[in-house]
Amino acid sequence: MSENLIITIWILSAIYCLYKLNKRSKATSLDGVIGHTPGLEVIMVILLGPLLALIDVSLTWIKIYTAAEEARRRGDKN
Repeated sequence: MSENLIITIWILSAIYCLYKLNKRSKATSLDGVIGHTPGLEVIMVILLGPLLALIDVSLTWIKIYTAAEEARRRGDKN
């Protein structure tokens, strides 16, 4: 049971990280480039998927929390 759960989390986090990698590489590709081959990045994303997903979610939460605190402080000044 726990092995299946770990494998499922690993697969879902790898898919999430591959999606983010694809989104980032499309945004940074040069004009006129047909496709891209991230190569080693894909291998590392698959191997480190759970760790990368945890870091991405943590950084996103910190960014949202920081923006909310700044908005609260600005509201207190007025």
